[in-house]
Amino acid sequence: MESTAKNPEETSTNRISQVPDKEFQEFLSYLTGVRGYSDKTALSYGEDVADFLLFLKKEGVEKTNVSSEIIREYLLDLTLRHLEKRSIKRRLSSLRHFYRYLVTYQGVTKNPFETVSSPRSEKKLPSFFTYEEVTDLLDSNRKREDKLKDRDQAILELLFASGLRCSEVINLTLSSLDFSSSRVKVLGKGKKERIIPFSSYAKEALENYIHGLRNELLKDKKDDGIVFLSAHGEKLSERGLEYIVSKAAEKAGFSLKIHPHMLRHTFATELLTNGTDLRVIQEFLGHESVSTTAIYTHVSYASLKQTYEKCFPETDLSLPNPEVKGVIFDFNGTMFFDEEKHVLSWRAFAKATYGVDIKEEDFPTHIHGHNNREILSFLSGKEVSEEETDKLAIAKEGVYQKMCEEDKEHLHLVDGLEDFLDLLVKKNVPIGIATASRKFNVDWYIRTFHLLKWFKKENIIYDDGTITKGKPDPMIYLRAMKQLGLPSKDILVFEDSPSGLLSALRAKAGYVVAIGPKERREKLLSLHGVKDFITDYRSIPAGAEEFLGI
Repeated sequence: MESTAKNPEETSTNRISQVPDKEFQEFLSYLTGVRGYSDKTALSYGEDVADFLLFLKKEGVEKTNVSSEIIREYLLDLTLRHLEKRSIKRRLSSLRHFYRYLVTYQGVTKNPFETVSSPRSEKKLPSFFTYEEVTDLLDSNRKREDKLKDRDQAILELLFASGLRCSEVINLTLSSLDFSSSRVKVLGKGKKERIIPFSSYAKEALENYIHGLRNELLKDKKDDGIVFLSAHGEKLSERGLEYIVSKAAEKAGFSLKIHPHMLRHTFATELLTNGTDLRVIQEFLGHESVSTTAIYTHVSYASLKQTYEKCFPETDLSLPNPEVKGVIFDFNGTMFFDEEKHVLSWRAFAKATYGVDIKEEDFPTHIHGHNNREILSFLSGKEVSEEETDKLAIAKEGVYQKMCEEDKEHLHLVDGLEDFLDLLVKKNVPIGIATASRKFNVDWYIRTFHLLKWFKKENIIYDDGTITKGKPDPMIYLRAMKQLGLPSKDILVFEDSPSGLLSALRAKAGYVVAIGPKERREKLLSLHGVKDFITDYRSIPAGAEEFLGI
């Protein structure tokens, strides 16, 4: 339940308590008392520095006697612990800060981290929703009938309309809301205040919640003026807010993975797309530097063209065709005809592991198109955990891969597919894969069929444990479409199973083509919305070529 969500202080690894170092403890007090950092920021610094001090203790090295060799060993240790580059970069920044403090206030003679270069981390564009997606989320949530709907709607509307941070939402007070002018005053990072407008939809949702459900949630508790409360009338933690947003999307039937910060990114993206000056967006978001805000300059071609033509109406803007269409393939049974091996390996695994004989009718309803966790739960008759899934799936896929490799004659992509992929790449058509397979199999597919010759690795979407709903739910196709950066109406999908075809159709793909043996033609084409049927890629339907413009 949301009310049991713990604060970051409670869920941290608590390395700080393992370091009874006086100067270290004084450093933490310095961060909050002198530098004015928030408790959360000081905690983050403290955890980073404590990790290094514990490493030194293990190595028998004093913190005032740190050499470049020790730092290299520590960086190697972090790498072996599989920390991402940005995490290592942050840790080095914390340690530079700590040693600067020691030099300035504790008489230490040098900062060993001053000349250590941080690893270059890849800059990733922020994840955001299209306007259509966020509107769908808000409309769907508004139709909920459970008790907490009004609170959740107010949170979602405000996050989208004002771009607040999680910390700003949970600390919001009634006195900070001005309904007469539809503005909210928030205390952001560095304890800096800013005033942000909110929409009429957010105003209506907030008023409904504050004058109704909020009073119910308070019950007999003291009213401290905090706007958003848990189901038990308590102030929310950031993790509690994350849980509420995720659960609200689930209750509303919204298939995409969601985090509160994604609505902040969506807020910024909408402002920029509609011509708002970057400096204004910086002020709304509370960014210290406009360079932080500049990451939102990933506006669409259409927006760029529209802005340009306002300034130069006589100019013929010869930029690339904005009507880009993309293609997403399922893999098993679509790019690689492996159904026989798929069936045999699942039957062998089910018999050996559970003593279960899979019936013929079980494959279309419980196996084909479903992710491994769903299949294993069906075979075992109980809910299988993510950890169990990882272990069991590797064993099953080992059987599958061995069967495929032993049948060299059929270990190739579907006839005509390589030529078709070559054409798509030549025509600059964005392409991706949406498969229910796990990483163990996907890595094997990439190696065996040399998929990176055509596909960008990040555009191969698979069951990484966060695809919580398998086909025919649209989740995996919606994620693949978002990764390509194209609206669903501009995506052509190739699929072989009924559940996969339904998944693509429910994701509102613009053109859906079924593939398979000719005896399945009638059945697959009977699914409303499926445009064409093929048995291989040697002859692409004219309608599909026209849709793609190739």
